[in-house]
Amino acid sequence: MTLSEMKENQVATITEIENESGLSRRLFDMGFIAGQKITCINIGAFGSPIAYNLRGCNIALRKKDADKVWVIL
Repeated sequence: MTLSEMKENQVATITEIENESGLSRRLFDMGFIAGQKITCINIGAFGSPIAYNLRGCNIALRKKDADKVWVIL
């Protein structure tokens, strides 16, 4: 499943980030690393942006960017 498919308060483990020009590097720099735990904390009114907690930091991603990160529950 992808990050955008998570429901609020679900905890998952990052497994893969699709390699897209610049996006994967930017996410890696923010701490999106395979094996890292991530929690969905809030979903925007229209489904985007979506807020996540990763390593104690809250990060909001657009749905189209969250679709590029694969996780397992």
